[in-house]
Amino acid sequence: MEPVQLIQSIEQVGCFLQAEGENVRIFNSNRLPDYLINELRTNKCSVLKIMDRDDKAKMAGFIIALPGELYTSTLSKVSVVYIERIGNQWQVWREMYQSNKEKAVSCKHIFTSGTFELVLLKAKSYFDYIGRIKEGSN
Repeated sequence: MEPVQLIQSIEQVGCFLQAEGENVRIFNSNRLPDYLINELRTNKCSVLKIMDRDDKAKMAGFIIALPGELYTSTLSKVSVVYIERIGNQWQVWREMYQSNKEKAVSCKHIFTSGTFELVLLKAKSYFDYIGRIKEGSN
């Protein structure tokens, strides 16, 4: 089982995972079937890496859409920034929407890299840039 699917399966049975150093703490572990416990033991390092990425994304203001895969942050009523893992690359981009339209009317690619940390850094820089523009227009 892939680590992302494992985390989702654990959450679906009503358990919550928390990283504690090199360990993973399971809340409501009595609900967790043995096969998921064994999968977690097998994939512990990968699960910890995903949890670390999720924590870094949260601290940067992102919402976790899919653990370890997709993160979103709303800049305004019409603008959303996404970070997504596509294959072996991480991408950050911004989409703009108009009211009453489901599809984005504009899409701006911000950065692509093989490392999550670098993409997250570029996303933070983009937020700073947008903040300076907003301050300048007031």
